[in-house]
Amino acid sequence: MKQPHLRPFVSALLGAMLFTVTAFGQGPGRSLSAPREGFWVVESRPKQNCVVYFYNNESQLVYQEALNRKRLNIRRVDVHERLNAVLGQALTQWSATRRVQADRNWLAAEFSH
Repeated sequence: MKQPHLRPFVSALLGAMLFTVTAFGQGPGRSLSAPREGFWVVESRPKQNCVVYFYNNESQLVYQEALNRKRLNIRRVDVHERLNAVLGQALTQWSATRRVQADRNWLAAEFSH
């Protein structure tokens, strides 16, 4: 025996459950943000430390630093924020000197706290 009045109720209940699961799964966390100027590239090679390159909007290298780490998890919001902070510092230095900086430990200092 079919019960036609039960189908809309079950559909509504399943929809509400699905909405609840996805709403709690995403959470109120922060999202990844792109820098206002320039960009960075993280290079990781097997059995070597990773190197991060920072570029201006004209794709000119402005800073690079080798980290004493095998890799960086660039999917994490805090890693993006730290890389963007060093990018800002590198762009400021670049605009003042027009010289490529290397291994000034700006990134190491960001990841030490």
